[in-house]
Amino acid sequence: MGVGTTVVIRDVDEKAFKRLKAEAMLRGIKVGQAASQAFRLWVQESGMKPLKGLDRLREAADAVEGARLRLRPIEGWSSIEVIRGWRERPRE
Repeated sequence: MGVGTTVVIRDVDEKAFKRLKAEAMLRGIKVGQAASQAFRLWVQESGMKPLKGLDRLREAADAVEGARLRLRPIEGWSSIEVIRGWRERPRE
């Protein structure tokens, strides 16, 4: 199907269609363009694989967050000075 093709779709959720139409109007695009974007996104997402090891990922995120919360300033050390030093360093 090319651009500008007319398509009839049955059994469309009325609330979902109204929300799509309203969002399209807010963005200043045609309903067909918004629907095409939604179709592409749906196909793209359906091809994505589910995350594996989600529990391990959550544990790792919790550990990183815990470590971040325990961070304290180091006496006599300034991250601002370090970054300025990096910026002022001559490039090779």
